[in-house]
Amino acid sequence: MSLNFFKNPRRYVYYFFTVYILMIFFWWWFMIFRKDSQMYRIKEQLLYERFEKDDSNIFNELELLTDFHERQRWMIIGEGATFLILIVLGIWKLRDSVKKEVGLVGMERNFLLSITHELKSPLVSAQLNLQTLSSRTLTLEQQKMLIHNTEEDIVRLNDLVEKILLASRIGHKNYAAQFDEVNISDLILSCFDTVKNRNIGLDLQQLIEEDIWVNGDELMLKSMVLNLLENAVKYAPKNTPIVISLRKEENMAVLDVADDGIRISDKEKSKIFDRFYRVGNEGKRTTIGVGLGLFIVRQVILMHHGNVKIIDKNKIGKIFRVEIPYIGAL
Repeated sequence: MSLNFFKNPRRYVYYFFTVYILMIFFWWWFMIFRKDSQMYRIKEQLLYERFEKDDSNIFNELELLTDFHERQRWMIIGEGATFLILIVLGIWKLRDSVKKEVGLVGMERNFLLSITHELKSPLVSAQLNLQTLSSRTLTLEQQKMLIHNTEEDIVRLNDLVEKILLASRIGHKNYAAQFDEVNISDLILSCFDTVKNRNIGLDLQQLIEEDIWVNGDELMLKSMVLNLLENAVKYAPKNTPIVISLRKEENMAVLDVADDGIRISDKEKSKIFDRFYRVGNEGKRTTIGVGLGLFIVRQVILMHHGNVKIIDKNKIGKIFRVEIPYIGAL
């Protein structure tokens, strides 16, 4: 119990003040009832003293006094219940706000941990490659391999920086996308080839209908597709297919990215598109990433008046489905 307190003292402080406020409220409510009853008894006593010699009208006065006392009691009950509801709602809203704030702090802490690792790893790798190139006599084949590895580290760093900058721009209220007619079929095929070339041996498959056009920001849409593909590459088991498909369905261009990775629970589905959110413990994580990819995906889709959702496949795996209005659909 004591260890739990030191791990999260704010929770216990919150509960302490909640109980204290409710106890004070009920105490004052009880005191008001008590004072009202006392006042009724005093008025009743004064009424008996007033009509001590002539009690012909005392029953009418007592009836009026009793009616007034009953109305007073119901007024206290009504106002007290209203204040109680307001207090409970306020406590509940405060709890939600604190919970969200604590969750955001946790996600930002995880982001700092992951971004530190993601920035440091390629930098250290590139530094070691360059030191090896400069300090040893290597064969031409070894030199090419080290240079290739260094280029990959630089590309990884560049992608990470671009992702952070894009997430920052999208999150800014004054950011305005540059919309134009975009052949999303060609754009997806280009992204497909990029990811395929980066991951030699990956079972990446495509089923893309040709000449589907949308009104959108080409750079944003490209980032959205790359993030979906990279997410599938990170979490899909080895030697399992990743299938990206595009088709027209009613008035929408429907993009599916399907993999055989672990399914996402319904609870996580509501959070996975949040900024910095990543499933699992950051300290035990083995996959790369900083929790911005799917956030970018959702923001891009919202900017294009579409929607994105996660669908469980029939047997194993999941599908990220994106729907965007295509040109000529309306």
